[in-house]
Amino acid sequence: MADPEVFAAQYGRLYPRLRLIAEGITGDRANADDIVQDAAMIALEKINSFAAGSSFSAWLAEIVRRCSLNYTRKHRRRRTSAADPHILMRTTNATDEAVDAQEVVSRKGDLVDLQPSFDDEVVRALDELEHEPRCCLLLRVVQNLSYIEISELMGIPQGTAMSHVHRSKKVLRDKLHMVRGSSDHERS
Repeated sequence: MADPEVFAAQYGRLYPRLRLIAEGITGDRANADDIVQDAAMIALEKINSFAAGSSFSAWLAEIVRRCSLNYTRKHRRRRTSAADPHILMRTTNATDEAVDAQEVVSRKGDLVDLQPSFDDEVVRALDELEHEPRCCLLLRVVQNLSYIEISELMGIPQGTAMSHVHRSKKVLRDKLHMVRGSSDHERS
């Protein structure tokens, strides 16, 4: 694995998964790329510590996890995200007649005006999950990884990965149902 071209090829193949791990642990989309790149630099420096015959993806994912946890410890602060003022105005000024709060996609397939507020609720619900279950859920849903692959990347038993995904989905469903229920209640 000391060959830089082999490293680059493996890194490129794993990058989307590694980015999800960084994002899942930190909850910070904007810096996930930087964290993964920092982890790659560390991995390159420590390439001689990689045990031949072991899983390169698990080894690199462990470095990403550690870098992500270090980032999280250093940057404990209130999470905010930039918002487009035009979107904020549309969602703030949207009337009941303009869009049905239950409808996220119009009949034509276009996103409706309240989509950004729904997205915000999903992000808030994801942020409330612990980092390991959030990573497992993102790897399963976004990358469509098998539980074996998630288990290897996260360094956890397969059953734990399955449990994290199942419980995380339930938590998200419950939280989003509560949000939808309260917005329905406000409308009545």
